[in-house]
Amino acid sequence: MKLAPIILFVYNRPWHTEQTLEALSINLLADQSVLYIFSDGPKKDASPVDLTKIEEVRGVIRKKHWCKEIIIKERDQNLGLAESVIKGVTEVIEKHGRVIVLEDDILTGTYFLKFMNDALELYENESQVFGVSGYSYPSITKIEEPTYFLPIGSSWSYATWADRWKKVNFDSRQLKTAIDANQLKSKINFGNYPYYEMLEDQIKSKNDSWAIRFYASMFLNKGFFLFPNKSLVRNIGFDNSGIHCKTDNFFSIININNNEIKVEPLALTLNNKLVALVKQSFELRLIKKSKKSQSKTPQKALKKLKVLLKNGLKSLKLV
Repeated sequence: MKLAPIILFVYNRPWHTEQTLEALSINLLADQSVLYIFSDGPKKDASPVDLTKIEEVRGVIRKKHWCKEIIIKERDQNLGLAESVIKGVTEVIEKHGRVIVLEDDILTGTYFLKFMNDALELYENESQVFGVSGYSYPSITKIEEPTYFLPIGSSWSYATWADRWKKVNFDSRQLKTAIDANQLKSKINFGNYPYYEMLEDQIKSKNDSWAIRFYASMFLNKGFFLFPNKSLVRNIGFDNSGIHCKTDNFFSIININNNEIKVEPLALTLNNKLVALVKQSFELRLIKKSKKSQSKTPQKALKKLKVLLKNGLKSLKLV
């Protein structure tokens, strides 16, 4: 089997980076794999603390021989996550034809690389399959099938092929125009998750997401992603340490599966029953989030009112 090179994108989180590399290094096939590490550079207004963290990260990536071969590419300037990923993946995938991609806060289970490589090999010639992830989205009930397709992707570990990557349109405006023209605004919001709004925000430079553009491109091409029924990865970045990750227990509390998940051929179609299970879990998350927000609002309003009243009374010298 032709092993895909691994790409790891890092920036200024030394602890997360080291945890990610330690987990990757004990993967089956790690000692046979090539690892590319793209280290983004400092921003123009980087603080001394940020500069130190970037240097610490660059020390960590050289700390051990994490895989069979390591190729390090350090940026002198800050590209930002989206541009770094787009340029990095394009460079490596054009050379090797396929890639496995991680960011600096993704812990991987022992059989992650084997699962990803097996899937890349099996579905190489199936153009409708845009990629594979080692992550498993929460589901309202247990999914028995070892692997299954979803009409959404995941940036929490993914693998793809050069011909699929070339189909991705990174022009957000063109993607939005196509979605609007085909009246697909509501359909792209899987499980009522605000993907369309994310695309709009990317156009307005309110987020730096390459992933929303990948998903929108896949959506317009009627493609899908392969997922395992048990997560082979865990995101440890939901601690407010990253630029794009804030606390979100719904997605982040996932146990890593360290057992092998076999990749068997599937019919190239969506299993509507399984899709519905995951979609309902998305909807449930939004309901819980809404209720939590509503329960906090009156308390916040009351607290603010008390402060205003107290300050007002003080100004009148009544308290």
